[in-house]
Amino acid sequence: MTEADARRHYHHGDLRATAVAAAVAEVEEVGVSAASMRRIARRAGVSHAALAHHFVDKTGLFTAVAAEGFTRMAAAIAPAASGDLGFLFGGGEYVKFALENRGFYEVLFRPYLCDQTDPALEQARTAAFDVLYSSARRSLIASRDPETVTDADVASLVIAGWSMSHGYATLLGTENLVDRPSGDLLRGVELLASLLPNGAT
Repeated sequence: MTEADARRHYHHGDLRATAVAAAVAEVEEVGVSAASMRRIARRAGVSHAALAHHFVDKTGLFTAVAAEGFTRMAAAIAPAASGDLGFLFGGGEYVKFALENRGFYEVLFRPYLCDQTDPALEQARTAAFDVLYSSARRSLIASRDPETVTDADVASLVIAGWSMSHGYATLLGTENLVDRPSGDLLRGVELLASLLPNGAT
C-alpha cells in the first residue's frame, strides 16, 4: 500500500483508530520508553510517513492514545460508580481497567508523553475525573450530614482513593503481590481507618 493509498483508505478517521490500537499493542509489548513510531506504523499497516503526516510525532500519537484511554476508562467506571458506595466500587473498576488495558494505562498518567493542551484530551480527561469526583461527593454525602461535606473533603477523598487504587493496580500489574500473603483491599482500608484516633476525620 502506497502512502497515497493509505491516506485514502484511512480518510474518515480509520487511521486514528488503527494507529491508536497499534500504539497500545506496542506499549504492551515493549513499554512506553521503547515504543517506536516505525514499528507502530508497521503494526497499523501504513507507512511511517503516513503516520507522521497524521500525528506529526510520538507525542501526537500518545495524545490520541490518552484521549481514547480516558474515554474508555470513564465508560468502564461510570456504571459502578453510581450509588452510595459508588466511590468504592468505582475504585475496583479502576483497578480492573488498569489490569485489562495495560497499554492505555501506561500512557494515561504520564503527562510528559502527551500534549496536555490538546482539546480532545482535555475533554476526555475532564469527563473521567468528573466521574471520580462525583462518586466521591455522592458517597460522602450518603455517609454524613450533607451540609458538612466540603469541596476540600471531596478532593481529599479523591486523592486518597485514587492513590490506593492506582498503587494497588500498579503492584498487581508488576506482580509485586504474587508472593505476598493474600489480603482484602477493602478490609485493609477499614483497618487503616481504625488506626486513626477516635473521632479523627
